[in-house]
Amino acid sequence: MPALIFGPSFIAMLLAGVLLQLVLVSFVGLPALLIACFVKRWRRVLLRHPRTFGVLALVFSTVVAGTLWSEAREFLDTQALNPRLEQDLQLGGLRFPAGTQVKLATWKPLDIYDQPQVHGLQSLKYAEFAEPQPVMGVQVTALELPEHGDYVRLQLASDQVVDGWPCAGGSWVTLDAAAEVRLQPERWTLDSCTLAPQVTVQGVTWPADSLVSHHTHEYIVQTLGAAHPPVVIEGIGLVSLTLKLNEQRQRRYWTGQLADPMSLGDWEYPRGMSVRQDEVPTVLFSPSSDYAARNLRTGETLAAGRSILQRRADGSTLWIKSNAELGVPDW
Repeated sequence: MPALIFGPSFIAMLLAGVLLQLVLVSFVGLPALLIACFVKRWRRVLLRHPRTFGVLALVFSTVVAGTLWSEAREFLDTQALNPRLEQDLQLGGLRFPAGTQVKLATWKPLDIYDQPQVHGLQSLKYAEFAEPQPVMGVQVTALELPEHGDYVRLQLASDQVVDGWPCAGGSWVTLDAAAEVRLQPERWTLDSCTLAPQVTVQGVTWPADSLVSHHTHEYIVQTLGAAHPPVVIEGIGLVSLTLKLNEQRQRRYWTGQLADPMSLGDWEYPRGMSVRQDEVPTVLFSPSSDYAARNLRTGETLAAGRSILQRRADGSTLWIKSNAELGVPDW
């Protein structure tokens, strides 16, 4: 137990507390000593103990000067890393007009190992434009170029189409961009964006804050959080919906959760039941530990572990199979 109490982290916290107290005492003590020099009664006390008060004055002065120098250096570093451009700047295929507020990763030409590194304006990681600027054919108000990660982000000035998708104004569009094409917007590709409100995709009107994302050989459009009012697909109201499309943006399948109880054929399904459609004529329902299906004719209850495939037109049950056989996850 003592080893835990007095470990490195505790000692570091203790030292930090001591240093903070020393700084506070110094900023109070140094002015007090200076004032005492001009007050006759206090000055006599100082003169009776010159060595003691001289050492205190030296310690207080050193701490105050060191603290002020550290704060000044930090302020200057912050200013150097966050300049406002005084003239136009061209970096690769990106243009930054005068007046752009930028943030740099570093202004130092050498890293902590004294090795050359990208620095100054070449290390730009964020820019906020005074006026919307065109990038990739869309008007943006800000641009983010992360130091790490194969992506960049654009903040749209208004609702605009990016790679064929209507994206919401004011939101951030994420684009895939390897390090070698970081400054070549013509080689960026869409990763994800927030859809503009009430956009229709594949016959579905998507609520605000729905997301479209591009993955290997497919696009995914999905609601984030509960949809109010419910999103409707194939006449079924859903509180959440995920639609998967192929590279040509043709429908593969969709999954979601029922917004209201639903009856189909002999089966009744509660709100929240997981539902999926791979082929238009059929619908797959997957009960879970929280949402069980009930047969209206026989009273049979079907819980987690098995799924029901029904024909949408007449509600006939095509089969009931185990989720393990279907590759459907158990919820």
